[in-house]
Amino acid sequence: MSEILEERQNTRGDARREAIVQAARAICLEKGFSRITVSDIASEVGMTRSLFYHYFKGKDAVADAVLDDVIDEILTKLERWNQTRETGNINKALDDIVRLLRALIADESPFSNRMIQDGNAELYIKFIDRAADRIADYIAQTTVRDFAQKHGLPIANIHETFFALIVGLISLVRSHPDVNDQTIKQVIAQTLHIENYIA
Repeated sequence: MSEILEERQNTRGDARREAIVQAARAICLEKGFSRITVSDIASEVGMTRSLFYHYFKGKDAVADAVLDDVIDEILTKLERWNQTRETGNINKALDDIVRLLRALIADESPFSNRMIQDGNAELYIKFIDRAADRIADYIAQTTVRDFAQKHGLPIANIHETFFALIVGLISLVRSHPDVNDQTIKQVIAQTLHIENYIA
């Protein structure tokens, strides 16, 4: 009987924690992270400040959870791309990943722009670094593994190469949104030494 009660409490706790994260994310988009308070978040969720502190140590801990929430959404979209890609069709995979990159940047731009406008460059850099780390890990464990099994691996330092590529591509597309898809595709191919696989 106590296991059932404990499971219900954990489920309720997870739901409250998620509600705090979603409220913080929504308020951050509206006001900017540096302007929100723990009271703002607790009030939005309909809880006391003391209950908030049961789930998070403070505002910075919530910021980390919000970053992870946004990155989880990005990884979900990346997983969908990976599940639908045609194994061995590198040209199409690169075309698709360029389109996905643009869509992901467009989707998360309000979040990133708010951090930058709010003068919170440190949080933005933390977000980009954490996103690049997790995306590089995911790609290394899936797409790169599949490529290596079929063709061998033309690059060393996989995680580091993908980390640098991801950060660079985000910066390129955000600062030069008019860069054409073919150029982005060529940059990816050149960085990964797979130029011979694309049309």
